Amino acid sequence: MSEVISLLAAVFSAIATGFAAFGSINAPKVAAKLAESLRRESEIHNERQKHKMNVLSMLMQERAQIYSENAVQALNLIDIVFNDSPEVREAWSELFLSFQIVPIVPHVTDERLRKLLGAMAKDIGLSDKLRNDDLGRVYHPEIRAQEQFIKDTQRKLTLTSLLGQNSTIANNSSQTPWPPKP
Repeated sequence: MSEVISLLAAVFSAIATGFAAFGSINAPKVAAKLAESLRRESEIHNERQKHKMNVLSMLMQERAQIYSENAVQALNLIDIVFNDSPEVREAWSELFLSFQIVPIVPHVTDERLRKLLGAMAKDIGLSDKLRNDDLGRVYHPEIRAQEQFIKDTQRKLTLTSLLGQNSTIANNSSQTPWPPKP
């Protein structure tokens, strides 16, 4: 009986030695693959967080003039950058709908913008440090408001002038003999 036990012990010892040899040969390869996979995932996560922070930063900088070129670019990136955050996408959808209301109701747009900024801050991990009044506090000196008013007024005048010229061109083209009327 002791020979059987010795034989079994030797067999199990040989099997264990085989597993140990297999493990010692493959362990470095498996560890390297695992380390590379973890590094890649970490890099992707960090890059995603960087993009999210850039969009939030741009919107925070431009929240006084949400229709500025930079703000519009940042708003248009939300769906792709925050694609994994339903709360942010829902807040963006609500803000987008407020832009469709004619005439635009400023307090509704401001409220929805704050909601969007809060959802973005929460997604990034800043929400415990930002309050709603932090999101609404905007430094916008009077001179900047006046400059923006002048630009807006000039744009409206140019647009009105161009629209007037287009109606004149349309009226003149309807009186021309060519092409003949059917």
